[in-house]
Amino acid sequence: MSNNADFDALANELRALRQADGAASRSGTESVLVARLLPGFSVNRWREFLRRYPTGRWCALPAGPGLLPDMGGGTGNAPDHLAHLLMAEMFTVQIQRELLRLSRTGGDLALVEAGLYDRSNLEAKLGLQGVLALEAHLVECLRQCREECDTLGCTGVGRYALLLPGVGVLRARLMAEQIQKIFAVHAAEITAASGKGKHAARAVCAIGIACADQGGRPTPESLQGKAVQAINEALAQKHGHISVAGGSALESRNTLVQSSEKRFLFFGGN
Repeated sequence: MSNNADFDALANELRALRQADGAASRSGTESVLVARLLPGFSVNRWREFLRRYPTGRWCALPAGPGLLPDMGGGTGNAPDHLAHLLMAEMFTVQIQRELLRLSRTGGDLALVEAGLYDRSNLEAKLGLQGVLALEAHLVECLRQCREECDTLGCTGVGRYALLLPGVGVLRARLMAEQIQKIFAVHAAEITAASGKGKHAARAVCAIGIACADQGGRPTPESLQGKAVQAINEALAQKHGHISVAGGSALESRNTLVQSSEKRFLFFGGN
């Protein structure tokens, strides 16, 4: 089949899907992400399709062998897997942009990753809907703490992140504590409503912090790898549940702050 025929058929299919619900898409509050696997399509062919049909609101994710779950195999998590995969890919692209900007202008860049502590235990006690309500609340907490220049993203199932240009490790740590405090307030109400009396679970969010190395050439993969390591360490903690990748640097900065305070008190005394 020719490219023209392929493009026309795909355009008709997507147009029919978009028009199927009529005005409901403009007035409804819910939406879904629909995936269409295109065998034989490359990124360049997709770009050619968009040039020919520029009015559609479509995006594409390169799908190598084994990247997607078996859509026809009855796996219940296939839609969630695909949605998180696409959001994580878009977030990685934004990290790449910020790292490029950082290499040109200098400064700080922090990645704060958050997730529920002991998620499997929470799901056993609260059910899936209770966990989803907690995760929606966690996303809202991250949204409340971000500014216009920050990016809120998803890095995997149950993992959410803030990309913070111009934010160093100390400020990111303070923000993590603020996120936990905001989360705890409404999370207690959710667990009380979803739990069973005295056996209601206590929900806590774990947070990992990673900062881009200044003077080097960090990549999105290296920064995300540091954030994953940090949040895994936070999930393993018995208390606090906040971890900073390369935590020794944070400790040295704290020591300098304390030393400065002591010198100020010493020289400012009578």
